[in-house]
Amino acid sequence: MAIGYYPINLNITHKSCLVIGGGKVAQRKVEGLVESQASVTVISPSTTRALDTLAAQGLIRIIRREYRQGDLEGTFLVISATDDEEINQAVFAEAGEKGLLVNVVDQPELCNFIVPSVVRRGDLVISISTSGKCPALAKRVRKQIEKQYGPEYQEYLLLLSQAREKIKASYKTEQERGKALERVMDSGILELIRVGKKDLAEETIERCI
Repeated sequence: MAIGYYPINLNITHKSCLVIGGGKVAQRKVEGLVESQASVTVISPSTTRALDTLAAQGLIRIIRREYRQGDLEGTFLVISATDDEEINQAVFAEAGEKGLLVNVVDQPELCNFIVPSVVRRGDLVISISTSGKCPALAKRVRKQIEKQYGPEYQEYLLLLSQAREKIKASYKTEQERGKALERVMDSGILELIRVGKKDLAEETIERCI
């Protein structure tokens, strides 16, 4: 039977997250965790320059040795990104015993969660997953979405969030609020933001409300 995955956005702010491995793959995983404001520890005898830089900036902690049984104590989430099958199996086993979230990179059978390909535009987060069947396809789809949803969506979402709060204060019913928000989104403010006319976009929002 195929594995069923339940899509979820997980709040890991200040949560203890552990990455086993210090190569390029581990680096990508660490960068994603840091971007999500996790408290990240890396265990590896050697690490990339980028990981060394993150450690020097105080954004992560590095323990320079191989993984040992017991290293997962107190961890919320663990990612194993090594080429050592014995280590990967041991990490998965310990995580299972402790009931932790665990991902062994490129080995879906040693995971209870998978990491989607992600497009971030501020608080707009678009996740793409093939349920582990073909990550290369997820990457291709991500690149297509990146072209469609440019950096202007970060400002767009911020203005919509502010407009939503004003609408909630201005209208009593959900129906009225929904129609007002639709007017804002249909008003062309995205194009105004795209060409650098934020002030005009804000004026347009006020008129719509």
